[in-house]
Amino acid sequence: MNNSFELNNIFLNIDKNNFIIHFIGIGGSGMSGIAEFLFLSGYKITGSDIKLNNKVRYLSSLGIKIFNFHSKENVLNVNLVVYSSAISLCNPEILSAYLNNIPVIRRINMLQELSKYYYSITVVGTHGKTTTTSLVFDTLFSHNLKVNCINGSIIKSINSSVYLSDSKYFLIEMDESDKIFLNFRPSIVLLNNIDIDHIDNYNNNFNKLIDSFVIYLKNIPFYGFIIACIDDLIVRKILENNLFQCKIITYGFSYDANYKVSNFIQKKNKSFFNVSLNNKLNFSLALNMLGKYNVLNAIAAISLLDNLKKINYSILKKVFIKFKGTNRRSEYIGKFNFSTKDNCFSNILIFFDYGHHPTEIKLYLNSIKNNYLNRRIIMIFQPHRYSRTLYLLNQFIYTLSKVDILLLLDIYPAGEKKIPNFSSLNILSGIYDYLGLVNVLYINSIKKIFFYLIRILKDNDIIIFQGAGKTDIVLSNFYLNYLK
Repeated sequence: MNNSFELNNIFLNIDKNNFIIHFIGIGGSGMSGIAEFLFLSGYKITGSDIKLNNKVRYLSSLGIKIFNFHSKENVLNVNLVVYSSAISLCNPEILSAYLNNIPVIRRINMLQELSKYYYSITVVGTHGKTTTTSLVFDTLFSHNLKVNCINGSIIKSINSSVYLSDSKYFLIEMDESDKIFLNFRPSIVLLNNIDIDHIDNYNNNFNKLIDSFVIYLKNIPFYGFIIACIDDLIVRKILENNLFQCKIITYGFSYDANYKVSNFIQKKNKSFFNVSLNNKLNFSLALNMLGKYNVLNAIAAISLLDNLKKINYSILKKVFIKFKGTNRRSEYIGKFNFSTKDNCFSNILIFFDYGHHPTEIKLYLNSIKNNYLNRRIIMIFQPHRYSRTLYLLNQFIYTLSKVDILLLLDIYPAGEKKIPNFSSLNILSGIYDYLGLVNVLYINSIKKIFFYLIRILKDNDIIIFQGAGKTDIVLSNFYLNYLK
């Protein structure tokens, strides 16, 4: 692979074969992709992470040396230290680097450095970033527009979240969870939506979060452009009330969208729809995913492609109907028949979805319900972060009450400190108060889930493993113990 375009200019006059970059918290979703990108580009990479997750295991399998502890000795021989916002400035590796005059930079600064020699395409918004990035990658790649890419999860078509090429484009899933994304200067932005999330990083003020998106969009140069979902009321208001220096392209089901979706139906785990460009270009497509929200993600990819290169309808049709998706996002695991010592179960459908915000859960749940009428849904859900669960508690209660049976796990802290007198039990009691029905089971141990699950399961049930915490581990254990 010819990588001469992308990285030879980044660290001028540095022999990258002898340049060691150390990542603190290398297993994080944002950090791991950058570390892999640099490693595949020829730099020597080391890292540290106290959590032995799948990303750490994967990076280790590539040959990256990773310490499962933080220590000042880990950085003594490195040339650069990169850290994320999840890492405290009191971390011993950061302090050691400062004492030894080793440069220390944030993750976003490294990402900015990587992308400064490209036309950067960033996918932003509260929901759907990972799937949109995957759809954009597959759509451009199929039209011979190969892009460098760092995504938040595995793109199944390449079995990786990272791709290197000699392209002038760099596709990045951009996280708005804290304000450091404002340091980035994108060329093109795809904006899906704006919703209440990560609000604790914005002084619990939703307007400040909205203002940050506005600032980010104003960073786009005059030769770039914005592709935005005009169905989202906040996005629509931003576009109407703020003057940006670049071209604006809209998509959605709305009558005034530049790329308009119509005739949406879903069946057999697929979505069927029409798309038109300013009421001129009109063609029908099928997407190998359920849900209007995923169709919108696909239209974002079409909008970008059409503004970079002429669309080949036959190629586009094949890409969407064969789209494999990305790990843990609206993922259909399969249909199973299985037996335990005491019972046999048939025609059990199993799904996995990473969504951990009430809006995401509601949209995914509705897409499953509308596609599988009159089937009972059992959801195994683990709330993600104390702050999010507390701030959006009423939304969680309302959304989760729509599930036939809910198996509720303890809150996954994701590095946050526990909030006193607050837990998943607050969701449980809220659903009891709201419904007056007992359709929720609180389970305080992952090991106990299957004990309860196989006692309530019936033929033709649907099981959804929902959330961003340890639900992937729960699913893996279930698969190994019952579905192998």
